[in-house]
Amino acid sequence: MHLDLNLTVTATGSVACRHCAAQVGPSTADPLRHAVRNERPSRAAGPGVHADPALFTDREIVLRQAFCPGCLVLLRTEIVPADEPSYREWNLR
Repeated sequence: MHLDLNLTVTATGSVACRHCAAQVGPSTADPLRHAVRNERPSRAAGPGVHADPALFTDREIVLRQAFCPGCLVLLRTEIVPADEPSYREWNLR
C-alpha cells in the first residue's frame, strides 16, 4: 500500500522508501523512526521565509526536515517552535 509519493507499507508492515526500498520506520504506528532528521533556523527554508521570528514570538522557530536514510529523499518539512514536538506526526493504526 502506497502512503504517498515517497513511502509504502511493505508486506511485513514496515514503512519503506518507494525510491530505494530503505526501511524508514518499523511499522505504520511509527513510520518515520529511522528517518534522517535535520533542524536549522527557519530562514534556511528559502527566500520566501525572510521575516525574523523574533518579531512575532519569544520562542525559537526552526525548520525541521526528515529524509530517507537510504537515498535522502525529502519526506517531511515543517517550520515549528523548537521546543515543540512535531505537529505533523501520523500513524495508520
